[in-house]
Amino acid sequence: MSLLQKSTLGPGRVVSCQSCGKKVATHWAAISAALPAFLGGYLLLKSGSSLIGLAAVAGGLLTMAVIQTFIIPLVRSEA
Repeated sequence: MSLLQKSTLGPGRVVSCQSCGKKVATHWAAISAALPAFLGGYLLLKSGSSLIGLAAVAGGLLTMAVIQTFIIPLVRSEA
């Protein structure tokens, strides 16, 4: 599985492992990986500057992808 594919997974999205063919998803803790993106969106709404707000959103999305890719483990799915 490529890093891009793993960064887009979530607890509710199940895919087949390319090596063994079994169903895998990310650990439920992946929900917390979205917090930086939500905080970036909040800063966009509260910021007086669109440029700063958009930078916060972009940084939050990038941080979320890094957490999802390198920290959150894959687990076997029952689905």
